[in-house]
Amino acid sequence: MFYKNVKLLKFLISLFFLPVCLFPVSCTIYPELVETGPKSPKSERCGDCHQDIYREWKDSPHARSFANEAFREETNDYQFTFCIGCHAPETIFTDEKIKPRKVNESEGVNCNSCHLNDCKLSGPTPAHGPHPIAAENPFFRSSELCGRCHVGTYAAWQASGATESRKTCQDCHMPAINRKLIQDDPWQKIYPKREGKQHLFASLAFFKNDENPLKLSFIQVNRTEGMVEGLLELENTGIPHSVPTGDYGYREVVVTVKLLDNAGRVVALKQESLFVELKTAVPYQGKKHIPFSFSGSTNVSVIKATMVRTSFNNDKNTLLAEAIHHL
Repeated sequence: MFYKNVKLLKFLISLFFLPVCLFPVSCTIYPELVETGPKSPKSERCGDCHQDIYREWKDSPHARSFANEAFREETNDYQFTFCIGCHAPETIFTDEKIKPRKVNESEGVNCNSCHLNDCKLSGPTPAHGPHPIAAENPFFRSSELCGRCHVGTYAAWQASGATESRKTCQDCHMPAINRKLIQDDPWQKIYPKREGKQHLFASLAFFKNDENPLKLSFIQVNRTEGMVEGLLELENTGIPHSVPTGDYGYREVVVTVKLLDNAGRVVALKQESLFVELKTAVPYQGKKHIPFSFSGSTNVSVIKATMVRTSFNNDKNTLLAEAIHHL
């Protein structure tokens, strides 16, 4: 009986707020959600209603942009304060230099960092709800939004010519998803599903939507008595910036060529690292060639090449591409 009464109550509340859904208006039940300074809210407050987006963000690089060991070490225990503005920003909507948040720094780039604009919360689509909301802002669909902090990558994207095909940062790193913006009752009952964006900000999201954006190819392999020689080609066919990319931090991609025997054991290998600073990164639609030469070709059957993004402590390796050649 109690359960039925609760369901009835939620239904009546939904009817009461139906006009909010039908007409583009907003009320200010929760004005504290747009506070700045010491009263800046935690993202979990946004997660009370936007549960799916909050869960995605919580597992994203944005949520870890401040509270991670690599950033702490690279900023000399957070002493390089000019980095904090983008690793824990109050809001990116400013004509001045982005200011760091003084509270909840451990949340890194949180909800309000990207959605708080002039004491209102805004996004790429029309919205209405129980907090101050700005009108639909097309800026959220542009790469310039991400370029507020990812300056070097944004410049590379502009130079790549990808602007002509209208492929933005969001197209690759925030795939479209059809769902309700709100999951909390009773609000979810009055809001329809619509196209939104995932908030994982995953670098590999693009790989799931595009076939072979990075290619490894053995374009030349010669096997002679006691020697295996050849040329490996790296090609960036679909990522509209260099690989690796970025301005600061540890950004290394390691290319490894291995010579394997009949049992799959490594007989010999060659490694080459790609860095932005050394100008060895592979640009969009660019190619790079790595020669290799191995001695001792007896009982070997396979050459395997991998392209891996590695971390500061070499404890997180992400496979970007691989190729296998049978001798």
